[in-house]
Amino acid sequence: MTTSIQWVYANGSVWVTLDIDAQHHLESLWSYNSSSWIQSQIFRCPVYVDMDRMSIICNGESYSIARCIT
Repeated sequence: MTTSIQWVYANGSVWVTLDIDAQHHLESLWSYNSSSWIQSQIFRCPVYVDMDRMSIICNGESYSIARCIT
């Protein structure tokens, strides 16, 4: 059985899958336990990923993120 990783963020009470480029950036940051700015097609602007807090910050708004194994 093959497993895959999917990164999602909370938009209200709904978990939304991030775009493929953001998925790759997040997985890389996760593997190095690092935080950084990334580009996201969904947010259409640079977003800050804070791995310690498992959140994305865009235009002053914070969104919880989760790493799902499917």
